[in-house]
Amino acid sequence: MAVTSITFAFDENADIETNLGRFETHLSTLDDIAGAALAVHFAALRSENVDQPGVWNALAEALEPKEASIDDSAAPPANPSPASPLPHATSAAVPIASGWLLEGVSIEGFRGVNNQGNPLELRFFADRINSISAQNGVGKSSIYDAIRYAISGRLPWLEDLPAGERGADYYVNRFNKSGRAIIKLRLVEESSGQKCEITVTLDAVGSRTTSAPAPWNADDILRSLDREFVLLDGPTFQDFITAKPLDRGRTFAGLLGLSEYSRFRQALAGLSNTRAFNNHFETTLHAQKKAHELKSGQDASEAFHRDYVILTGEEWKSMASEVALDNCHKALSQIAIIASHCDGKEFAGIDIDACIEAVKAAEGGPKRERLSACIRERKELAQVNLEAPHIDRAEALVERAQIREDAAGKTAGQVMLQLFQAGAKALELPEWSASDLCPLCDTKVPHNLQAHVSAKLANFTTLDEATRSLAVEWSAAGWTDLVGLEAKLETTVANRLIAKLGPKAQRGMISVDEAKGLVEWLKQLRQRAGECDQLLQEEQTGLEKELPQSAVEVTKKIEAGRRLQESLSKWTSARDALEVEKTWEQKTKRLKTFLDRAHSDFSAAETAISKARLTAVEPVFQKNYADLAFFGVTPAVSKKTSGEDLHIHLAEFHGLTDLSPQAILSESFRNAFAISLYLAAASLYGGMPKFLILDDITSSLDAGHQYFLVELLRTKFARPGNPAGLQVILLSHDTMLEKLFNRHVSTGSWWHQRLEGAPQVAVLPQAGAVNKVKDHTLSMLLAGQVESAKEGVRQYLEYRLSDLISKLRIPVPIDLAFNENKQLAGDFLNAIEAAVKLHKAANTLVLEPAQEAGLNSNMATIVGNYLSHWGTGQALAFSAPALQGVMAAIDAFCDCFTFVPASGTAPKYYKSLSQRL
Repeated sequence: MAVTSITFAFDENADIETNLGRFETHLSTLDDIAGAALAVHFAALRSENVDQPGVWNALAEALEPKEASIDDSAAPPANPSPASPLPHATSAAVPIASGWLLEGVSIEGFRGVNNQGNPLELRFFADRINSISAQNGVGKSSIYDAIRYAISGRLPWLEDLPAGERGADYYVNRFNKSGRAIIKLRLVEESSGQKCEITVTLDAVGSRTTSAPAPWNADDILRSLDREFVLLDGPTFQDFITAKPLDRGRTFAGLLGLSEYSRFRQALAGLSNTRAFNNHFETTLHAQKKAHELKSGQDASEAFHRDYVILTGEEWKSMASEVALDNCHKALSQIAIIASHCDGKEFAGIDIDACIEAVKAAEGGPKRERLSACIRERKELAQVNLEAPHIDRAEALVERAQIREDAAGKTAGQVMLQLFQAGAKALELPEWSASDLCPLCDTKVPHNLQAHVSAKLANFTTLDEATRSLAVEWSAAGWTDLVGLEAKLETTVANRLIAKLGPKAQRGMISVDEAKGLVEWLKQLRQRAGECDQLLQEEQTGLEKELPQSAVEVTKKIEAGRRLQESLSKWTSARDALEVEKTWEQKTKRLKTFLDRAHSDFSAAETAISKARLTAVEPVFQKNYADLAFFGVTPAVSKKTSGEDLHIHLAEFHGLTDLSPQAILSESFRNAFAISLYLAAASLYGGMPKFLILDDITSSLDAGHQYFLVELLRTKFARPGNPAGLQVILLSHDTMLEKLFNRHVSTGSWWHQRLEGAPQVAVLPQAGAVNKVKDHTLSMLLAGQVESAKEGVRQYLEYRLSDLISKLRIPVPIDLAFNENKQLAGDFLNAIEAAVKLHKAANTLVLEPAQEAGLNSNMATIVGNYLSHWGTGQALAFSAPALQGVMAAIDAFCDCFTFVPASGTAPKYYKSLSQRL
């Protein structure tokens, strides 16, 4: 079917299945057969695993002419089917989901989360911003990695480690004795509230399994959650800014929900790539075959015409092949000696050798036999001494070789080709406005550099075309057909130049000198053939004089009949082979035209939908940036009409226009640029995942801009501030942000959890974590495991002191508020001691004398028996009983700041050091 000019476009509001259905319909207007064959591979084209040769072969097979099938409609089937087929059992229908929220996560044995037999359980709320904080090394990033692995099945940063580091060995926690990791995602469907818990298990040998309760399909749900914006960390934003425009464009396609479109487009680009297509289908080889068979047919036809005159005695004139063969048959059958050998047979079926034997039997004699041999040998020589290539055509080989050599002289190999291709891409960048500035040496040149690079690339194209032209000329001129003449006249194999250089010439790779040598060699062969024919002719003439004229004429005609049969066979073979090559050529041209148009139309439609979504994203993106960064700067993104490249720039920068953000913005504002764009795209084109996990994205921002980011999330982006927004989960180790999170918890719009623990033992959330840490530490001390328990003592002490300072509103130095040092216990105790002394001096201390005394004694136990050793690194001085005493002293120290409001009630903390309630 001929390619039409119908314009194709996607429906911007439709999902990819619907749009691919529209594309399939469009393909049928381009080529109904090829379109249907390509549609079979849509699923593979959407993925990252495309068997390109397999798709080409399937399309080519679909375009093969089909033989007419026999109509068996009237015949009854051998095994007739029943009139009413039995109903098939159907599985329960999978509920339709409009979006997924994350209700909780359970992790055991993955990365830095050991928790053997006691999984780390984290709870999230759909109608609050969720935050998790932890000090470095506790396991916060392992939570992020666990969710990423559960959704995507891999951690790229881990798999990209050098092979010798065996990154795959670090998925399962190295301290977990079970040798497996279990991750559970507790999901809730947004609109219906239906719940689904997906379990992902990874064993020690790397085998991953997924499961979900019926009727849900775990893999389908996880695939729908695998979007670029769902899990974001600091490096993601940095990589987005520094990436090449093409890579950035493909990443952004994922943000817009168009990642599958992008992969589909890349797959079509690969299928339509001219060089790859030609290499796969060997188009040069087929062009040579076509030229060869065309010439073989012409040579056989001309030989047939010449021998027709000898056999029939009539001049050749245009006639149907059936008429010509009938005339040849009549001419032979009129010779009485061989008439019986012609009766009842077609011309091609006459046995020429039997005819020669009949003549020999009738007239006999070695001279007549030798005459027949001379005639035959001359004709055999004439058959291999083909007229083509003529000397002028032979010189064309030299000309083509010279053209190729000249083209090769203007190039410098594959490395330079890649250099010029990279240069062309660099010059197309919008930030590269100087057309005379070299991107390699930053030197100005006196000419248009883009035109210069384009000309250099054109030289490589010219070289490819010249190589192909030389190869086709070799076949079309008939050089290969002279291999027989060369073998007949040159007994030494090493001297057969045509056979020697033939394979190289068929690839179009011979040099000018080699081509000239072939032309000279051809002249020598022609001369040798003439001399040989002259000798045979002289011998034939002498024999003809000695033999009766009738014997001579009969022999000539019978031998002419032999050659006619041979020419007919060659012509038929060449005609059939030529027809095959023509059919193949039509098929591949049809396929290439179809693939070019399919790629072009899909690319245009994908670019259009991408630009439409980009247009919708840009104002939201700019507003986000204004809220997050500072005024006077307007970021912008742009995409070319053709291609996938996404370019970023500053439309305005304090009165200046069109500047590069990479060059002019600091790291924090470059990250703010990417964060604003990601949040804008996620808010508009989120798709199935209705949650967003942000890991350590504030590390490059100062305190003020960290606050701006939190406020942007809280008030405009995330639920509940934006009821239509996404569920946001923040992971951070920033102590200042943790204080901000804790302050928001009381508003009811925030849910905060703190992690405690260690990869060797367990990671526990704040809710109840302090008691779990205490119980676990005491259990290890009772078992004599001092080395493992001492870290639990520190965590328990720091948490209780931190909680005490918060409850009693004890002021701390500003540097302590921002201190991320793990050993904070001493500073906490100093702050508490200073506050107690201050209120004591002011006579406002609410503590009772017994409580004051208890403070001093318990502080001495904590400091003297623990902190002094911990601070000096003398960990080996700890004993299990001593640390048990420290744990008791921590509780007693904190109890000194409590009172019993009424008899029989639980103790409560003082409101402050100066107020009871």
